[in-house]
Amino acid sequence: MKNLSILFLFFLFPILLKSEVTLKAQASEIKDVNCITLLQIASEKSKKEGEMVKYEKLKTLKQKYLSKYSENHFSDDNLQLRINEHNLKIKEKGKRYINKGLQKCGLK
Repeated sequence: MKNLSILFLFFLFPILLKSEVTLKAQASEIKDVNCITLLQIASEKSKKEGEMVKYEKLKTLKQKYLSKYSENHFSDDNLQLRINEHNLKIKEKGKRYINKGLQKCGLK
C-alpha cells in the first residue's frame, strides 16, 4: 500500500508541476499582449502630438516585447480586441490609465 501511494505521488507531481508552469506562461503572455497594445496606443498618440523622443522610446519598448515571441504569434483579432478594451478604459479613466499602464510595462 505504501509503495502504491509513493508511486501515485511520483506520477502526480509532474502533472501538477506542468499545469502550474503553463498557467504562469499564459499569465506572462497576457501581460505582454496588454503592454504591446498599450504601447501601440501611446506611441500613436505621441506621434500625433509631435513628441518624437517619447514615440521612439515607446516604439523601442514595444519591439522589446515583440521580440520575445515569433512573428505573427498574436493574431490581429486578438490585438484589436485588446486595443478596443484599452480604448474603453482610457475613455473611462483618462490619461492616468495610460500612464499607470506604461509604468507597469517598464516605461520610466
